[in-house]
Formats: sequence, structure tokens, C-alpha cells
Amino acid sequence: MDYEECYELIKRARYREAISCLERLLSANPGDDRAWVTKAGAHRAVGEYREALSCYDEAIKLNPSNDDAWYFRGKLFARWSEHAEAERCFAEVLKLNPRDEYAWIGRGKALKGLAHYEEALRCLDKAIEINQRNEDSWMLKAEVLLKLGKHNAAIACLKRVLEINPRNEDAREMLERV
Repeated sequence: MDYEECYELIKRARYREAISCLERLLSANPGDDRAWVTKAGAHRAVGEYREALSCYDEAIKLNPSNDDAWYFRGKLFARWSEHAEAERCFAEVLKLNPRDEYAWIGRGKALKGLAHYEEALRCLDKAIEINQRNEDSWMLKAEVLLKLGKHNAAIACLKRVLEINPRNEDAREMLERV
């Protein structure tokens, strides 16, 4: 069994088989951080989040520069509303890859959850600098601006979302409420 065979099972949404495949692969090569991250993703896909976290931790222990492990670890903590740990994970990704727009968004969202709004805005501005067409960045920026009482700036962000995607109902509804 090689990595590609295991990964093919994931692509076909056969997650339990992929987990078994990856377990066999890892028993032969426990130092394969990529396989640990892939196994974590399969656990995540079937709702086994604690098992996924253990796999991400193992991957990071083996390779602290594995930005995928840090990123998806951060996503787990964000899911659990553990914003401080999520923020720490996304910050690690950004040390490794400062052009990762999704890590900037994740960090901005975590900082929003911690009520660190100004710092969240800086992260979202970085994400927007990387990709001006990501409507998630603009939406989250609008939410943070509203928390800061900056209604006109939030309205401008929501209008930008609708320029990018005129069918974005969340932006339309939020714009009506502002």
C-alpha cells in the first residue's frame, strides 16, 4: 500500500478505508508527516475531530514546518470556538507562509472571537491584499467593522461583496440591517 492508493480512497470519499490504509502505511513509516495530515483529514471527514487533532499533533511533532497540519489544526480549534489556540495555529502558518490568504482569514476570525478587533482588521486587510476577490474576507471585515461601530466602512465592504458576487444573500441581508 502506498500513499497514492490511500489518497485515492479519500478522493472517492471512502474515508474509513482510507484511515485503515493510512494506518498500515504509518505502521511501516511512522515518520511520514504528510500521511498523518491525510489521516487527520479522513478522521475529520467522518466527524472524528479528537482523532484528527492527534494526527495533526503527530505531524507537527515530526515536522514543525508542515503548514497544512498547523492550518487544519487551527480550523479544528476554530470549530470548537477555542479562539486563542486557533489564532496561535494560524499565526504558525503565517510564519511559514505569509501569503496564505486563508490563514490570514482564519487568524482574523479567531481574533474577532477574542474581541481583538483592530488586530483582526489588520489580518483581513492582509488577506484582501493577497486576494481582493475573496468575498469571505470582505464579509468578515464588515462584521469586525460593525463591532467597532464603523458602519460606513462596513457598508462599503458589503457593497464590495455584492460586486464580487451579486447573489450573496448574507451580504444583502446584513446590508439591509446596517
